[in-house]
Amino acid sequence: MIRAVLFDLDDTLVDHRDATRAALAGVRARFPAFAAMPLDELAAANQRILEALHTDVALGRTTATDARIERYRRLFAAAGQPDGRAGAAAELHRRTYVAARRRVDGALELVTALRAHVRVAVVTNNTVAEQREKLASFGFAPEIDALVTSEEVGVAKPDARIFNAALARVECDAAAAVMVGDSWHHDVLGAVAAGLRAVWFNRHGGAHPDPFIAPQIESFTPTETVAAALLAASRGRPAAL
Repeated sequence: MIRAVLFDLDDTLVDHRDATRAALAGVRARFPAFAAMPLDELAAANQRILEALHTDVALGRTTATDARIERYRRLFAAAGQPDGRAGAAAELHRRTYVAARRRVDGALELVTALRAHVRVAVVTNNTVAEQREKLASFGFAPEIDALVTSEEVGVAKPDARIFNAALARVECDAAAAVMVGDSWHHDVLGAVAAGLRAVWFNRHGGAHPDPFIAPQIESFTPTETVAAALLAASRGRPAAL
């Protein structure tokens, strides 16, 4: 019997990718250094740099503000202007990103429906303050039994220790829990290695890496159907929707 459902946060409960793209478009329109870079190229460069810097932020070794400034130093250098206004661009990016964020469709309704039956935790590679703000801003906070961050635990997904910390917080064995997230590597493979069932949240229609490892869902709606599929993990793997 499933007793806990664990969720990733960014790009699972709260949109990150589209908000980031909106922020980059805003920066590109404001700073001529990026005018010659197509938005797709700028987004790809941003993602590469973000991945290189994010671990230090996720584990609390540097601040998100400092990492954003460093990211823009590198983006200006990639655009051929290493003396660009990194601080100003980073500040504009942050303001535009926050304004563009949205809940993923159906996410709050699904979490609320599940919590009537099981405990719900969020397991995320980010800082405590950043993720608490998102949960509060988008109405998830009252519906979450535990927020477990890489900063707090000292390790990041896919390390089994962060999943174990979440299971301890919700007082649940791995065999009685299911993890839902958009990252195949961090969420799915990490959870499976820690002994949990996993469901890949594939809302952008990517190629399924391996249906035998975990099923996928492409949407959190209709709520009743998705909730039932997740809770049905107690009888085997959740159904693909």
